[in-house]
Amino acid sequence: MADSLPRKAIPFRQVLDDLIDETRVFPAVNLHRFSDLNDADMQALKAIWKQVPADRRAALLEDLEELYDSDTLISFDEIARFALLDSNARVRAGALRLLWDYQGKDLIPAIMQLLEKDPDEIVRALAASLMGQFIFLGELEQISASMLHAIEELLFQTVESGENKLVRRRALESLGYSSRDEVNTLIQNAFDSGDLEWMASALFAMGRSGDEKWASSVIEMLDHHERDLQIEAVRAAGALELDKARKPLLQMIRAGIDDADLRTTAAWSLSQIGGDQVGPALAKLLKKAEDEEEAEFIQTAIDNLEFQNGLDNFELMDFSPARRADFQVTAVDEDDEGADSWEPEVGEEEDEESEDES
Repeated sequence: MADSLPRKAIPFRQVLDDLIDETRVFPAVNLHRFSDLNDADMQALKAIWKQVPADRRAALLEDLEELYDSDTLISFDEIARFALLDSNARVRAGALRLLWDYQGKDLIPAIMQLLEKDPDEIVRALAASLMGQFIFLGELEQISASMLHAIEELLFQTVESGENKLVRRRALESLGYSSRDEVNTLIQNAFDSGDLEWMASALFAMGRSGDEKWASSVIEMLDHHERDLQIEAVRAAGALELDKARKPLLQMIRAGIDDADLRTTAAWSLSQIGGDQVGPALAKLLKKAEDEEEAEFIQTAIDNLEFQNGLDNFELMDFSPARRADFQVTAVDEDDEGADSWEPEVGEEEDEESEDES
């Protein structure tokens, strides 16, 4: 039987026959065969693609996305690039999600075209979001200045256009990575709008900006009664590594957080901010994790905290300023590739008071 064969030993022709066969569920064991497709297999897939119903094509990409999230050693770039041209919007959306970590500049024109011309608003919104990583690369001078400028201009036009609100918000969030002065005005206007969705996007963009000028705006929203705004403020506090956010986030965790998303976001942000009290707090949070998925996420936050602490220790060593700067840049690159109750133990409250006095 196919399920008993090693993954790569399953003939790709059999995988395609299973994909076309609508009488049964597509075997999950076949999903790995779509990783790193060679030219011959890719041509064979293209030849039968239209024989597969649209819903089944979309479900395949969604299954591949779920697998990709759990296995960092696989790549579905080839099928995703092809699926960007699919006639079905759900398939195109799935392709964009599979390309979330793709950093090849060769796809920039295609994604820009989807943002400009795709008839489906979800596809346009995903394309706008995907533009963010290319702005980030542009800020690192890993794509040309002219290409970066073209992306920024398209996103500026999108934010200020009569586009669907979700698409405009995603464009603003992507612009958060840009160092252009005009972005600050867009973020501030969105934050001051009173519209909760725009405010959430503004907070997201603040976090991406890396600019501590937004610190007071972020901190004032950490206890906002609207869940989405609070989550985005917590996320931004971590992204900006705001020391002033450490105490309120620790207090939030110690008081208990019912919302799992907010709980894990707070854990990750604390791992980015760091500090002596963060490690014990995350360890306690790990013990109280509600399920395996949450436990894995919190463990990742603990690992990230330890990694950041390791960088701090390196900085205390006698590196030259240039070498230390190089090391820090490398750390940022790795981190980008790459976003939540108990009584305090004896001594924790005293530590907090000492922190305040300092």
